[in-house]
Amino acid sequence: VFSGITKVENLSHTVPLPTTAFEEEIFGSMSMMPFAGSRTPLTPGETVLVKTSGWAYAGGGRNIVRVDVTGNNGKSWQTATITEGSNQPLRRAWAWVFWECEVPAIVCEDGVSVELACKGVDMAFNTQPESMGGMWNVRGLVNNSYYRVKHKVM
Repeated sequence: VFSGITKVENLSHTVPLPTTAFEEEIFGSMSMMPFAGSRTPLTPGETVLVKTSGWAYAGGGRNIVRVDVTGNNGKSWQTATITEGSNQPLRRAWAWVFWECEVPAIVCEDGVSVELACKGVDMAFNTQPESMGGMWNVRGLVNNSYYRVKHKVM
């Protein structure tokens, strides 16, 4: 299970194809833009609504059944809406699914950014671990923990 977050300005879904070594993993990514009507200036600790979108892929032909997004370090999760790819044949899902979600996020100490994370869930209920603590290796290979990144919302 993999996920990542792209830059705020980049809403394209250009991703590398999975290799054979990872074909049984879930891949996911997210991009973000401020929700219409957001105001400035922002106060650190304030909750703002942001709109996110991204993609997910589950290897082995397994269908993606859910994508969850958090803006408060995993205290609560919002379920994303799968917008494309949910109609793939059962156990023969070989294409990416696209999703979008509006999620409340806490403004970071810098007053201009929020931190988001996403995780995909496939039909076998495989999902991404919170951290790479249990799967650490010297080269960092097959790290499929939540990918976290800060995004500026101003």
